[in-house]
Amino acid sequence: MKLHLIFMLAAVCSPMANAQTRVNSRQNIKSAQILSSQPVSNGQVLPIRRVILYSNGVAYIERRGVVSGTAEVNLAFKQSQVDDVLKSMLVLDLGQGKIGAVSYNSSAPPSARMAEIPFSVESNTDGATGGMAGVLSQLQGARVSVVSTKGAAVGSILTVEKRDVKSEDGKSIISARFLVVASETGEISSFDLSEVRSIKLLDEGTRKDLNEFASATASARRRDAKTITVTSEGAGQREMVVSYTIAAPIWKTTYRVVLDEAGKPFFQGWAIVDNVSDEDWSNINLSLVSGSPVSFIQPLQQPLYRHRPVIEIPDDLSLQPQIYDPTTGTERGVGYGSGSNGGVGYGSGNGIGSADDTPPPPKPKVVTEISDALTAEESGVETAATGAKLGDLFEYDVTQAVTVPQNRSALIPIVQTKMEGERVSIYREATDANNPNKDRPMSGLLLKNTTALTFENGALTVLERNAYAGEALMERLKAGESRLISFAVDLETLVSIKHEQDREPAKLVKAVDGNFQIHYFKTDQKIYTLQNQSDRPHVVYIEHPVTEKWALSSDTPKPAEVTENYYRFRIELKPFERVVLPVTERQGLMDKYVLSDLTQTDIDLFIKQRFINEQTRQKLDQLISLRAQINQIKSKLEKLDEEEKGISDDQARFRDNIEALTKTPEAKQLIARYIAKANDQETRIEQIGKERQTLQAEQARLENELAAAIRAFEI
Repeated sequence: MKLHLIFMLAAVCSPMANAQTRVNSRQNIKSAQILSSQPVSNGQVLPIRRVILYSNGVAYIERRGVVSGTAEVNLAFKQSQVDDVLKSMLVLDLGQGKIGAVSYNSSAPPSARMAEIPFSVESNTDGATGGMAGVLSQLQGARVSVVSTKGAAVGSILTVEKRDVKSEDGKSIISARFLVVASETGEISSFDLSEVRSIKLLDEGTRKDLNEFASATASARRRDAKTITVTSEGAGQREMVVSYTIAAPIWKTTYRVVLDEAGKPFFQGWAIVDNVSDEDWSNINLSLVSGSPVSFIQPLQQPLYRHRPVIEIPDDLSLQPQIYDPTTGTERGVGYGSGSNGGVGYGSGNGIGSADDTPPPPKPKVVTEISDALTAEESGVETAATGAKLGDLFEYDVTQAVTVPQNRSALIPIVQTKMEGERVSIYREATDANNPNKDRPMSGLLLKNTTALTFENGALTVLERNAYAGEALMERLKAGESRLISFAVDLETLVSIKHEQDREPAKLVKAVDGNFQIHYFKTDQKIYTLQNQSDRPHVVYIEHPVTEKWALSSDTPKPAEVTENYYRFRIELKPFERVVLPVTERQGLMDKYVLSDLTQTDIDLFIKQRFINEQTRQKLDQLISLRAQINQIKSKLEKLDEEEKGISDDQARFRDNIEALTKTPEAKQLIARYIAKANDQETRIEQIGKERQTLQAEQARLENELAAAIRAFEI
């Protein structure tokens, strides 16, 4: 069989395309039945035979049917679907036929079409801009034939004028519009538009413009369907396949869990699918794909126009030949390149004896409870769909043909099987102090996916002891994964918490780069007290939050598992048993002191907290003593500076007084007194300079000694 691949607008190398083009033996059998029973003639639509729904809101549709000779297949789509179809359509002729053009009723944008029309008509009926007056005023020069109640004329439109005329009763003035027409003989006629019965356009071009305007306006208003036509030329009957993707409601999942007396779960899953199209899905092959393949919409059906700048031609046009760089010669190309089983059955039999002694047939076992039916030896529990991975995606292939009428939804069974699980309770400290159940854990289930399927997130309803027990939300559960699911409040278990914080004694004290470091641990402890208030055993999972930069202490029991956000501790409670679970977390911290800034108060604290011993205390006392001596020298230097400044101020005052006293008789005596005092001050300034040098030398010596002591400081 020759395969003609004529039209492919999808990337077939993607996981979605692989799912779309894979046809299993079951589909081939069904296709063979289609070939023998449903030939397609010109103008008919290929029936839908396969639908794949994706969780990102896309549906893959596959149509199959028989064509004969030269066939024309019409496919009707909603306006909103055409862009997706043009982007993804795949057309195959599986015989000797040859696909012709794939055409559709495309049109230029209404704005582009109307831009070429030499007039426009407003939608309002105001006489100035709309209605007949508005149209005729834009058709100046057009030849028309006018028929009114007062006569008829043939000529060209000159204008539409506005006049004030008296009303019929003659009591008021009203505005009227008159069509002015000039005939070929030069006769000018005026017609009141209110009396005009008809106006016929005589120019072919004007009629065409008016019809084009009406068509463009209608296309801008309509949101009707478009028809894509696929033609195939050939001889004899052959199968034809058309596939494409369109937007569709996402498929949803819901689950049910039935717990038996031992808490073992029976798991049933349903997919909710919606057929919002205008065509029935009749006996189709349905697949459901979970994951998030990339999908987008691109406007392909509407012709696009690019803006081109208008370049004025210069008066003196001189065109020079252009020279282009040679190509590099580099060639560039782009290449595209199962679960368990289900159902419940019952049977009975009897031996056949003589007519007289035939015993009555044994009564079949009466199953009155759901959990009994699921655990009966005769029952077989099977999945209703097979599953397979598609790269990062996962596909459910429903094993039975599916029928969903147009604009209807359906629940499709995708799994029903016995699963591994355990009846548990889950406690997580409540953040709302006003929650009346903050001291109660949640009743739940530890469910393990023992199938080969991946279960999408969805609502889950739990039946326990043959009655409704509660509901939950289940996140995506892959094959082999386990998940805690809670669905009710556990009123038989009580949990209380005592919270304590403390600081442990210093674990390490050291000196680094002139700093005194004290390393210690801060502890945060929560003591969980669990009380079983019933006569049956309970398994409780305590979820303790993981805190960044904190770690569990060595004396804390090892958690059963650790998630990204929680430590999970498993506690088994016997009837009426009370269990205490201490969970201690530690965080390493450090206090840092600069050795050169230590005070006696700091040393007293270190001694009290037993951070240091007597030998270290003596070393620290030596540092403090050196720093105290340095501070004393600094104080003396400050006093010398103040004294020297005071002398300078006095001498400035003396100079000012001497200058003033030279003009008085007593000047000589006072000047002599000032000069004598100034001499004494100069002597003191010299002494201050010598004392400063001595103190500065001593300060430098002590600072060097302090720096050396800090460098050599060890603990």
